[in-house]
Amino acid sequence: MRTILPLFLTLLLLPATAFAQAPAPDLAYCNRLADLYERYIGRNEFSSNRSFGRGSLDGDVASTQCRSGRPEQAIPVLERVLRGNGFTLPPRG
Repeated sequence: MRTILPLFLTLLLLPATAFAQAPAPDLAYCNRLADLYERYIGRNEFSSNRSFGRGSLDGDVASTQCRSGRPEQAIPVLERVLRGNGFTLPPRG
């Protein structure tokens, strides 16, 4: 019984680590990148000028990932898209 209890607790707590939140500095940096992308590149569905925006699906998805708290996948994509459009990236920190 003594060996089963630690194993059971480990298995019980394992899923909780899978849903751990990203570090706050990464999330803040990702949101700054998403702000830049959405303001200057991304499509704005609510704009009266429907032709505005030359965003990509990759950029739109990455921006949404940032807003959903998943910066680890979104940051590299947004950095690539912003650099490719001539933007200087904000400081990371």
